[in-house]
Formats: sequence, structure tokens, C-alpha cells
Amino acid sequence: MTGLRLDLDDRRGRAALIALLFLLIAAAATAQTTRPEVRMNWGETLLLALKVNGVPQDGMLRAVRLSEGLAIPQSNWDELHLRLPIGGTARVIDGEQHVLLATAGPLRWRIDEASQTLEIEAPANAFVGQSLDLNPGLPRVTQPSVWAPFVNYDAQWQHGAGGRRMTDVLWETGLFGPQGDFSSTGLARSEAHGVRLDTRWQRDDPERLVRLRVGDGVSQPGAWGRALRYGGVQWGTDFSLQPGFLSFPLPTLRGEAALPSTLDVYVNNGQRLQSRLQPGPFDLSDLPVVTGQGEIRTVVRDLLGREQVVVTPYYVSPALLKPGLSAVSVDVGAEREDYGIASNRYGRMMASVTERRGVTERFTRELRVEAMGRQQAAGATGWWLWPALGTASASAVASRNRDRGAGWLLMAGLDRQARDWSGSLQLRRASPRFSQAGQPDDTAPRTVITAALGTAWSGHSLGASFTQQRGALIGSKFAQLNYSRDLGGWGYLGLIVFRDLSRGGSGSTVGLSWSLALDSRHGVSTSVQRQRSLDGGHQDVVQTQLQRNPALGSGLGYQLMAESGGRQLAQGQWQGEHVVLSGGVGRRDRDVETRAGAAGGLAWVDGSLFAGRRIEGGIAVVDVGGHEGVRVTQDNQVVARTDARGRAFVSGLRGYQPNRVGIDASDLPMDVELQALEIQLTPAARSAARIDFPAQRGRAATLRVVDAVGLPLPPGAQLQPAGQPRRFPVGLNGRTYLAGLSEGRNTVLAHWTDEREHQCQFDFTAPPPSGDDLPDLGLLTCR
Repeated sequence: MTGLRLDLDDRRGRAALIALLFLLIAAAATAQTTRPEVRMNWGETLLLALKVNGVPQDGMLRAVRLSEGLAIPQSNWDELHLRLPIGGTARVIDGEQHVLLATAGPLRWRIDEASQTLEIEAPANAFVGQSLDLNPGLPRVTQPSVWAPFVNYDAQWQHGAGGRRMTDVLWETGLFGPQGDFSSTGLARSEAHGVRLDTRWQRDDPERLVRLRVGDGVSQPGAWGRALRYGGVQWGTDFSLQPGFLSFPLPTLRGEAALPSTLDVYVNNGQRLQSRLQPGPFDLSDLPVVTGQGEIRTVVRDLLGREQVVVTPYYVSPALLKPGLSAVSVDVGAEREDYGIASNRYGRMMASVTERRGVTERFTRELRVEAMGRQQAAGATGWWLWPALGTASASAVASRNRDRGAGWLLMAGLDRQARDWSGSLQLRRASPRFSQAGQPDDTAPRTVITAALGTAWSGHSLGASFTQQRGALIGSKFAQLNYSRDLGGWGYLGLIVFRDLSRGGSGSTVGLSWSLALDSRHGVSTSVQRQRSLDGGHQDVVQTQLQRNPALGSGLGYQLMAESGGRQLAQGQWQGEHVVLSGGVGRRDRDVETRAGAAGGLAWVDGSLFAGRRIEGGIAVVDVGGHEGVRVTQDNQVVARTDARGRAFVSGLRGYQPNRVGIDASDLPMDVELQALEIQLTPAARSAARIDFPAQRGRAATLRVVDAVGLPLPPGAQLQPAGQPRRFPVGLNGRTYLAGLSEGRNTVLAHWTDEREHQCQFDFTAPPPSGDDLPDLGLLTCR
């Protein structure tokens, strides 16, 4: 055996010893600073804080550490709106579904052992997508119609020059009911026999957007047909049965956010939407925009203050239908002849079917077939959207007439609506033998050209139009130029130049007008017009008028007008709750004419006759439990007062839309309790409803409450009379107010909380009724 011998006296030995000591010290230090490897405890449950994309989340997260990854409860994962990670699987642990996070995929995660925080880095596409749908949905009729017959009248009496007197009455009788509404209109004249106008029964199906009408009506013309009055059956699509439903394609916005954000949408620099976004991609559909060409600006701002701004141009055309959406109209019956002169004169049988369908977001087509008597016609129409230019349309129609033979019609057009300039061009060309329902063959123009162009800038607007018709008995050609200027506080200025370019036409007409709105109801205007007179010269007409519009409720409106040439007019209109009265006096030279009128409606609802203004939409009877003189409001406007029976008549309810009908509580005694002061109802278009405001009359009183030692109950303590759900708070010094009291013995329970909960109760007998609406019960002790 050999050994190591160090000679401390030797210089080399001392150096070796020092080096050895340094090596031992370094090894010891390394042993002290090096930690043993952390040993994972697979299957242990961790309670972790959470950060997503660097943003701390509320609360703690329970997770399970496994050799394959980290398992998180499915419920917690869904709250984060995250998709299942790529490469991750599901695992059931302790009977609960867990999401198993892997180390691969776009979603990254790690556990900060020092802070016990789970840190997740996820791109926007790792979150579940969200859709912001602005569609208001289907209207639901919340107030079914009751049976209610009604009558509308509009009577006018006139006294003219030479003592001539004339009286006209326009009337309508009808019936509202659960199965639809019936209506019949007519006109009675003092100088001629009365005549029936229209009689029909109508039923709506808002869920299917379908309306059925039996009786007199007007046919749907489609793109190239003519609207005809007839008697028969009409069945078809009516988009107005769902107010707010937009039948044409609207722009859809798409984007994404990696953090919780806010979304602001601006259409033509006007804010249309503000909403909150969860992390992830989003779709915004059915955004209400102005038709024509425009610009949408979306601003996504996350909680760190970072903004994403996207500007998207769009073009929306109301002539198109959404892809897959169709509209059908079927008209079958007999043509109405001498309308307004004869009551029951019907002629040739007619029938037409029109069907429109949206094929794509940029193309809609229409097919139409019509027949009347000895003539038939069929055609097709298409609309194409060119976002850079506008909406183009084209129609091709073929006709057949047993007397004239076959013919054809071609139509083409282009329409543009935009902020910089707008315009339209329409061309129509028909063969000499073309015929269609409702158009006399010898007067139909064969060629029609119409063009219009307009622009606006800085309060100015300029427009021009041109129309030419050829091939009829008499051709025509017109041109028009319009200019207007907004003068701000000085009013509005307008100029129009009209030129008849036809042979033997009336020449040119020039008009200049100025108008100023004095306030929301008053306005003044002046106009000057120069035109050709009958003798071939020129005539200048100057007109000035002052006008006041009547208020929405009861009120007076009037119009005062003076014109050069000796013509003056003064007329007014007074709107009341039960009738609308009008009258006027006109003068031209020495001839004076006076007139007077009255218009309104009568309805029999719920066993009583009510009088009101002319019934145009839905009606309702409001019952306030026998209280007279209570003001009734519709959309915050006073429209009626209750009668001696506590009922009021309300007309003009909007069909298939929410209507807010309420009462003014200040018109009720203080001891009257109401469950609601306003009711929102959605009636059918023409229907009758009953609206009840249950008014429960109970005794009310003021008092002061103290506890067993004589101290006032603390402010905020709640008092609840026995048998009532309503609670009343205690004010300062124990003062309070109680309502709904019974005539006999009353028991009241008090409850409040400070450091602990307190309860007490007291009894009292309400005083008998007296002239005082609100008696004071004095001091009561709660034990």
C-alpha cells in the first residue's frame, strides 16, 4: 500500500494542500446549492390560480396531475369558452368528466410551481365561436282579439260660391274578432247616390308571413305587371306581418378576440351596436344598415386597451331577397269596373301568380303568370347586385291575345344609392302587339326611358331627371332639375326647374321656396313660382303660409296661407279624445268658400259603446277598477281619461309590435294599490282587446314604531303586514307608511339585521274611514 505524504515545510506541499482545501469547499458548496429533482406525485389534486393569455381569472381551479397531462373538470373548461384542445382527451375522475390537456397543439400551458398558477396561452381560434344575432324574432300576439263591431265616419260639409252646398260622408263598418277582421267602406254624397267602395274579410298568419283576403282588393303587380282592383281571393306573403323582419340580404361581420373585449359597430360613422365579447371568433348577422352603399367600421377593444379596427364597405339592395327566402302572391277574381261610381260592377275574370325567390346573396329571380279574358302573359325577372355600381334588373315577357296575336316586352334597369351620388336608369320596350292585364292596347306606350341622377355635399343637394314615352297616342318628354340648400338656423332653400320638351308642351316652370321650422310644431314657408299661362304669356305666383301641427294627444292645429292673385285660406283642426273637428274659410277674389268636418269612430267593446278618433289599427278598452278621471297613456303620451265606470277607449295600437299602455298613478286615491302602472301588449294588426289594471282599495296610514325599550326601529327595517307579500321600509326616527290594511285587527312583523338578526311584531286596529285619506296611527311598540 502506498500513501500520500505532504510535506508542509515544502512549498509545493503547502500549495497542494491549499488547492485540495479549495476543492473540498467547492464540492461542499455545490452539494448545499443543488436541490434534488422534484418528484411528481401522479394523481394528486391541485388547487390552482388561473391565467388565460396573461390575464388572471376569478376564483380557483381544481385540477388533477396525471402522467399524460393535466385534467381539468369539464364544467370549468366550458366556463372559459375554450374548445377541446388538439391531442387532448376526456377522462372520468371520481365520477366527473375532465378535460385532459396534452403538451401539443396551438394551446400551451404550464404550472408555475412557485405561485401554484396554471398559465394557459390560447390563440383566438382556440375559443368557442359566438354569434351575435340582432334578429328581433317572431312576434307573438300577447293580447287575443275580442269580438267588437265598429264604425268609422268622415263627414265634410262645404258651402261654395253662388250658395252651392255639398255634403260628403265617407264611412266604414267592420267587425274585429279572433278569426280576423271584416270591413266595408262606402261614400255618400248629397249630389249623387251613395256608392260602396270595398268589402273584404282578412286573416293574418304572422308566423308563416301569410295573409288571406276574401272580397275586394288590389292585385300584386310584380316587376312588370299592373295593379288591378278586383273582387275575389288574394293569398300571399306579407313581410309586414313581422315588423323588423328584413327580407333582403344584410352584411355579416366576422372577427376574433383572444381576450374578453368590447365590440363597437359604426355604420356610416353612426354607432349602431355596442356589445361585450368573450374570447374567440364571432359572427355578427342581420346588422341593421342603411340601404344602398355604405361603410361599416368595427372596433374590438380588449381589456388590455388594445384595439382592432376593421373597415368594411357594403351595398344592400331592398330589391333582393335572402338566399332561400321566397314570396308568393296569388290573385283570382273579377276585375272591378267604375270604382267609386258603381257599387257592384265587375267585369272579366282575372288570375295572376307571382313568385320571387332569393337564389344567392347577389341574385334574386321572379316568375309571373297572368291571364284576363282573351289575353295571357308570362315573364321572368332577375335582379343582380354589383357592389361597386348598384342593382341591375332585367325582365322578359311574352304575351298572347286572341284578337291581336303574340307580343313581347323587354325591360332593363340600373339603380344606385350611395353617399357620393345616386341614380337610376330604366328602359322599357314593347312590341306593337304586346298586351297585358289592365292596360288598354291603344294607349300603352311602346318605349319608356327614365333616368335620374343626384348628389349631395356639405348641406347642398343637386338632382336631375328625364322621362320620355313614345308609341302611345300622345308622346311625352319631360326634364327636371332640383337644387336644395340647408341654411342651418336660417331654414331650408329649394329650387326646381321643370321643362316640357314635348311638341306643343307647356314650356318651363321655375319655382323657388324657403321654409323655416320655428319649433317642433310651428313652421313658416314662402314660395315663388313662374309658369306659362293659358294665353301664352308667363304668370308669377307668390305664396306664404304659417302652419302649426296638432299635438299627438288633444290639441289644435292650423294653417294660414296667402297667395298673389287674391287667394287666401285659413283652416284649422282640433283633435279631441272622442272626435276630430276641422273647418276652414277660403277666398279667391270675391268668391268665399267655407267648409266644416268631423271624423271619428265608434266601437262596441265588452258590452259598452265607446267613441274615439278614427279607428285605423288596433283598439283597446282600459279598465282601472271603477276610478274616474284617470289619465291613460300610450307610449308615454296621454291619449284618454277613464269615464264614470273607470274605463277608457284607446285606438291606434300598432299591430304585431309592442305597445306600452299605462295609467297615471297620481290620479288615483292614496289608498289604491296597483300591481303594475304599465302593461306591454302585442295585438294583431286590426283587433280589439281588453286591458285590466286591477286596483285593490286598501286602508293606508302613517305611524311611528319603537322597540320594547322605547328606541325607534333603525332606518331600513322592513315591516310586513300579515298575509301580504309587500314590505314597507322604516325611515328616520321610526317613521313609516303602511298600505293595504284591513278594517279589523292588523298584525305587522318587523325584521332588521345589524350584528345579528332581530324580529318583533305589533298589533293595532285601523281607525274607521274618515275624510282624511292618510290617518296617523301615532306611536306603536314592537315587542
